[in-house]
Amino acid sequence: MKFYKLGYFFLSKVNNITESLEKGLDKVVSRGEKNFSVHRKYMNFLRPRKTALDEPLYKLSAGRSMVEMLGVLAIIGVLSVGAIAGYSKAMMKYKLNKQAEAFNMLLANALQISPQIPKATTTNAERYNDLLEKINLLPDGIRYDETANCLFDNFGNQISFFSASGFGYEWAFTFHLDNTSSSFEQCQNLINIAKNFSSELLNVLREDNGSAGYSGKYLQGDNTCTEGQTCLKNLTLDDIANICSQNKNDDNTEYSFSFLW
Repeated sequence: MKFYKLGYFFLSKVNNITESLEKGLDKVVSRGEKNFSVHRKYMNFLRPRKTALDEPLYKLSAGRSMVEMLGVLAIIGVLSVGAIAGYSKAMMKYKLNKQAEAFNMLLANALQISPQIPKATTTNAERYNDLLEKINLLPDGIRYDETANCLFDNFGNQISFFSASGFGYEWAFTFHLDNTSSSFEQCQNLINIAKNFSSELLNVLREDNGSAGYSGKYLQGDNTCTEGQTCLKNLTLDDIANICSQNKNDDNTEYSFSFLW
């Protein structure tokens, strides 16, 4: 501290001397002395230079070190990865909600219009996907493909509405699912929708299509379910999770749900 005060005292004295010399120089200039340039040279030499104490604080921090910059970049990278993951999860949740909403409305429309459609007399399934498209009963998120004569949802899954008289029913909606990263959640969507219509559906068939052939499980509607059977209305969250986890077999490339009434 004493050294600092001594230095500051010395600078103040030099400033006083400089001011005196400047006054004298001004007098010399005013008198027209020819040695003006010489005096100015000595004035610049004697003028005290600015120290760090005279500079504002923002000029003292001229930049950031490489370590600091790398730390900032690392933090930005971590935040970016978290933001992308969160966005992807939110978008998947949005698509699943849209799928559930669209198929719930599609099934309700099919149940409402099916009594008005003349019953098919053939034993083979006859598709009526184009009819739903023509009478404008396809909700947002469901599109009709004329070439395949099938419906497709926002995940690209194939849906078909057809006459099922050859199978012991009047009508059916079949929803094909591929084994994808979101197939488990989609499966839960479909079973929860089936529960909403358990009083109108006779049953729901969950069917695997693998190299070993077809194997299925029936979920019974309210009017057909008896003791010892799996009733739609009684399914718990654990029951639904167990049913939807059965598509993890290696030989199953796809499975389907048939809503039968």
